[in-house]
Amino acid sequence: MDLEAYRQVISDAIKGEIEAKEFYEKVSLRIKDKFLTDLFETFAREEAKHEKLLTAILNKEKMDTSFFNFEKDFKVSETIEMPEVNDAMDLKSAIGIAMKNEELAMKKYIALAENCDDPQLKIVFQDLAAMERDHKFKMENNFVDVAYPEVW
Repeated sequence: MDLEAYRQVISDAIKGEIEAKEFYEKVSLRIKDKFLTDLFETFAREEAKHEKLLTAILNKEKMDTSFFNFEKDFKVSETIEMPEVNDAMDLKSAIGIAMKNEELAMKKYIALAENCDDPQLKIVFQDLAAMERDHKFKMENNFVDVAYPEVW
């Protein structure tokens, strides 16, 4: 793969992680519930970790894909609409927003992989999708606990 194309892909992914982190930080400031504030601050830290991971990958000029999981996905996110951000947001809506954001990021990388002819670049997109899928899975775990308490 062309090194400059590789750098651009990873740089775009880093930008997306920064935007997600900033979104979670802003939401955490608007929510009055302490648990929700802490939850969104945790999501922001997770996005910061993704940013650091991608930055390390960019600086090494290679990607180790051995830690990506391509299987975990409850597909719960796909069953709900994007909740609206507001000051009186409940836990279910707050987690729903996080879950939907991760779903959208995952779908973006999947689409890029499906429309890519360069085999190495395709792998980069698939790996990025797997990373977002794992984050979405974590959100779905929280969402199932909150949205479907009758299961417990």
